[in-house]
Amino acid sequence: MLLAVGAVAANAEDYGLWSEVSMSQNLGVKGLSADLGYDLRMNNHIKGVTRHSLNAGLDYSLTRNLKVGAAYSYIYSRSNWERVEKYDEDDEGNVDYNKWRGYNYIHSFWRNKHRFIGYIKGDIDLGRFNLSLRERYQHTISSSTTTQKDKYRFNAVYDENGEVLEYVPKGDIETETDYKRCKIKDYLRQKVELSYNIRHCPITPDVSVEMENDLHNTLHIDEMRYAAGADWKVTKKVHLALHYRFHNGRGDDEDSNLHAVELSVKLKNPFWKAKK
Repeated sequence: MLLAVGAVAANAEDYGLWSEVSMSQNLGVKGLSADLGYDLRMNNHIKGVTRHSLNAGLDYSLTRNLKVGAAYSYIYSRSNWERVEKYDEDDEGNVDYNKWRGYNYIHSFWRNKHRFIGYIKGDIDLGRFNLSLRERYQHTISSSTTTQKDKYRFNAVYDENGEVLEYVPKGDIETETDYKRCKIKDYLRQKVELSYNIRHCPITPDVSVEMENDLHNTLHIDEMRYAAGADWKVTKKVHLALHYRFHNGRGDDEDSNLHAVELSVKLKNPFWKAKK
């Protein structure tokens, strides 16, 4: 299985390695708990860290099978370099895609993001299976920043038949500051998860499907997320999880056709027991 995952990832548009450490603690009120966590992501074919995130939230169990919550995340993320092709344009801005004139190389950059989250989650037991549905709203503010843009321009050399023989660089490379404006995005994310409780076994496998709907674009599905893995209850207070994830599309986190392996560690009620 690991060899198959590795083969798929090697041919993917991008693949990554994610890690997360978190803690959940009951606050002394039945059903009310707080969550704290830090996660680190290495996308871009695991060539380096592309995201740090600090997360804090509260959740409250309305009933045994229904929970609501709110959270805040500070995200420091890196956008990869980008190449933008340029073509001839007339005075009215019409583009002639048959006449290539060069490209812009936009350097990678880091950006601060502030994300606010609200969600409701319900689940139902089906024998040893558990089926859950989570509806999540997230509001993300991406701060403005700057990076460098290099302009590469070329002149076409034609033969007697009007066919392009070659492109010759046109003068020196132009460099300028590229301003990335502040962005605000609002999404609804629906997640369906199915887990299986193996009798007398601390490992619980699960699969999930999640879609991300852009509220600024008539609920357009920007990204689909698929995951499979398992949670290992090492002790009552320590849980480990290992998942394989595939993101198809370009959503709020700008993960496009991404394969990732995620390893997480969670501490549950490390300071005192949950109130029954």
